[in-house]
Amino acid sequence: MKDKEIKNLFLQADKQIPVNEIRKHQTYEALTEEMNNQRIPVISKKNILLSQFWYMDKLFFIIYGVLICFGFMAITALQYMGVGKNEMVVTCMIGAGILSTVSISSINKLFFGKMAEVGASCYFNTKQCIAAYLVVAGAINFVILTFMVMYLECYWHASLLRMGLYVITPYLTSSMIALGVLSTEIGGRTSYLSGICTFFLSIGYAVISSIPGVLLASSLWIWGIAFAIAGTLFIIQLKKLFRQMEKGEVLCMN
Repeated sequence: MKDKEIKNLFLQADKQIPVNEIRKHQTYEALTEEMNNQRIPVISKKNILLSQFWYMDKLFFIIYGVLICFGFMAITALQYMGVGKNEMVVTCMIGAGILSTVSISSINKLFFGKMAEVGASCYFNTKQCIAAYLVVAGAINFVILTFMVMYLECYWHASLLRMGLYVITPYLTSSMIALGVLSTEIGGRTSYLSGICTFFLSIGYAVISSIPGVLLASSLWIWGIAFAIAGTLFIIQLKKLFRQMEKGEVLCMN
């Protein structure tokens, strides 16, 4: 017998039970009055999140902040040394890739796997927490990338669209790779694999930027296609990660 047929049998059985509407209404009013008399303190979601922040491992946030400060100091130092526009663009591309990888890989430090039931029993389940973290980290990274693009556009008199594609495309590519690594069993247990991928991606960005004409305006359409592909694959990897989380295969509450 199918589930739908069983459900219909229960509905038919419920219809045969006589219901006293007067007593039903009286019971409802009694329950409503009792609930109104009981003043249960309700904690807002904001206070819950703020209270839980003190239990989080803050080492990552310290490292994250130091990394951002180091990146800005490196860009300032390179400008003081008089490097060219292409070299500065490559530096920003590598920095954007490292920023995205660190943001994604840090999820390993906040969550761990094989305990889906525990994560589902929390007030905010694992999927909600990771989604909130990705929104916050993405907003911070967006501000940093905006500063990078504006810096390249102002000080190097380059096109804002071109600089945006040069910086955001490596960011999305590294994020896609980091999410793919995180979705694997090995990548969910250790961060070394993400570090290795970051190293080779940085080399790849440097090699690609050294191709003659790749940073010219005539190659902008290629960067546009790469941006679209990287963005699409990033969304696919993100959906895949959330599906695995629902099954309890990766990333549960810590």
